Amino acid sequence: MKQMPFYLIMLVLSLIYSCENKKQSVSIDNLIVGKWKIVEYGSGYVNALDTLDFYKNGKADCPPETGEFTYHLIKPDSLIIYNKDFGEQHFKILKLSNDNLIKQIRRQRIYADSIDELVNGDIEKYIRVTDR
Repeated sequence: MKQMPFYLIMLVLSLIYSCENKKQSVSIDNLIVGKWKIVEYGSGYVNALDTLDFYKNGKADCPPETGEFTYHLIKPDSLIIYNKDFGEQHFKILKLSNDNLIKQIRRQRIYADSIDELVNGDIEKYIRVTDR
């Protein structure tokens, strides 16, 4: 009976920890949703029209490129952007916060040319333009 408070405290602490982990997991998925504008590119040239729009349903827009885009966020630090007719790009997320997205391309697959190559691409920095 003396150990009852100890077990009760441990149970409460584990429930709190479990709830906090679920909140964090959900927020990471939702954090990427929104419109992002490129502000810095490793090789120097930044096209002011380059934006990324990520939607909750897994769809994406990548103007000025055209096509049917989707994305898949792989926790904790990977992002794959698919262009249905063209190919896919795999990125390492270096930073993802409420107002910053920094990513680096690590692999690209071009369907028509059967290209599948690992790359150590330029770092791209984005700022959030709109909220989720």
